[in-house]
Amino acid sequence: MRKLLVLLRMLIVLVMATPSLVWATAGACTQHTDVLGNGSVKVGFVCTGSSLDGSIPTQTFDSTAMKEVKGIYLYQVVVKPLAGGTAPDAATLVVNMEGQDVLGGKGANIIHATATQDTLPYSTFMSSYRYPIITDTITFAVTGQDTHSAQYVIDYIFVR
Repeated sequence: MRKLLVLLRMLIVLVMATPSLVWATAGACTQHTDVLGNGSVKVGFVCTGSSLDGSIPTQTFDSTAMKEVKGIYLYQVVVKPLAGGTAPDAATLVVNMEGQDVLGGKGANIIHATATQDTLPYSTFMSSYRYPIITDTITFAVTGQDTHSAQYVIDYIFVR
């Protein structure tokens, strides 16, 4: 009888846990590229974190965006919560090109629950802000985002 009760409890726990695992969604971002004129380009991402842990996988600029931004300069990165979406918590953005964080650590806690925040690219080696020319594929990762299904926008502004 005791074994039957233990098995029944295990079955109940398994049944209760299964829906959250089955219906969970992975984090993802949708990308759009806008040519602003005068050689300026905005590459934007609307991101929704995983329903399990708020994470998104590392994102890579697509070939259309790379065609527009290669040979011009990253000028600014702007991050804001998605209007009407699930507010994110403080999280860090790391933007990489050729294995280097082009924000030089200035993306720490740039994602905010209510405020729009921005930064310029930064060189930790030179201890100064700078505008890197885009020569290779850009990727980015968000770390420390723990709000389930958090929604935010990341805009990258490039200039000639």
